[in-house]
Amino acid sequence: MDHIIIFPTEAEAAPFRRLAPEAEVLISGVGMAATAATVAHLAQRDDVRERGCCVVLAGVAGSYTDSIAVGDVVEVASECCVELPERFRQTYNATCRISTLRRVRSATVHGAGCAPSDAEVENMEGAALYAVASAMNICATELRAISNRVGEEFEKWHFEEATEALASALINCITGN
Repeated sequence: MDHIIIFPTEAEAAPFRRLAPEAEVLISGVGMAATAATVAHLAQRDDVRERGCCVVLAGVAGSYTDSIAVGDVVEVASECCVELPERFRQTYNATCRISTLRRVRSATVHGAGCAPSDAEVENMEGAALYAVASAMNICATELRAISNRVGEEFEKWHFEEATEALASALINCITGN
């Protein structure tokens, strides 16, 4: 299966680009709107539909729980926009799986201070990926490397460690090693 890897930022993509310069990598931008637009554009490409490509969103995330350590890489099974009122919340699920990594529930947020619901990790793009992938009938999953505990100041994040771990995990997933 071919893979198209989406990263929210170039900083998250850089270690992977170094290890896999031939891989198709896109930078979506941060947040749900940018990610939704990128995935919708991909869903219109003939090669994505005909080849059965898997769209993989990859980036860093914060952890709500001590059972997922900084530097761990996880595959996100489901996403929920926790900032929406409870009556409007919807859970979005991965449409494929590419790893044997721990599968987690994630909360997609716009800002800080959100209640985690039953999520184990937090990011800013995942629900958009899964919502559009499901609506457009394309294979999509999400890998996240834990860079911080939710609520920590950015200066305390282990961004470089997380992106290096993410790059290695992605290589293993797309090459089958």
